Amino acid sequence: MRALKVLVLTAALAASTSAMAFADDEARQAILDLRKEVRTLQEQLDMQKSAQMQLMTQINRLTEQNRMLTGRIEEISNSIHVEQRSSRELYTKLDDRLMALEPVSVEIDGATHLVDAQEKAAFDAAFAKLQEEDLKPALAALKDFVTRYPRSVYKAEALFWWGSTAFALEQYKTTMTVQNRLIRECPKSSRVPDAMLSVGSAQAALGNVKAASATFSKVIRNHPDSEAAAEAKKRLASIKPSKGK
Repeated sequence: MRALKVLVLTAALAASTSAMAFADDEARQAILDLRKEVRTLQEQLDMQKSAQMQLMTQINRLTEQNRMLTGRIEEISNSIHVEQRSSRELYTKLDDRLMALEPVSVEIDGATHLVDAQEKAAFDAAFAKLQEEDLKPALAALKDFVTRYPRSVYKAEALFWWGSTAFALEQYKTTMTVQNRLIRECPKSSRVPDAMLSVGSAQAALGNVKAASATFSKVIRNHPDSEAAAEAKKRLASIKPSKGK
């Protein structure tokens, strides 16, 4: 009987040990499976982190490229603006030069003439000096103008003011020479009566009263309706020719 109990107990212990061993195997397998899942999740997480890092790197690269492209676009835009401004300035200068070469319309003695722009500018500059009462430079400029433009439509005007400026500077012989040239070379000019009056005034200033009286009388006779004739009468009345002259 005792032997039977021992046998039963031994069988129960074996069964229990076998059950425990089975349970340990399951637990071990479960742990191994869990570790595998954890390892798999870790690998997936690492892959996600790597992908995120690559994505961030690409984003940073694209951001830098975009910054560089934006800067380049700004440079190109600025260059275009500079070139456009330079082109406008160039076209403006060319247009100004072309305009400076184009003839301009002027009215002299009631007639309209086309005059070279540079020619007009030269006369205007000389006359401006005269208006500023800068007499010596004005005389030189008027003389130079007549030399440079001997057939200019401004010739009579330039000669008259050249002679008048010489009179103001008390260069009376020059006055007579220049005004007589006007009378000789521009006989149809409206400045002829004034030029004759200027000659008479220069003659009187030099003390040649007889010649001055003759010149004033000629102005009155040849140009009776002119303002120069009215002035010649006044000057003629103010001088007394000497019999010996």
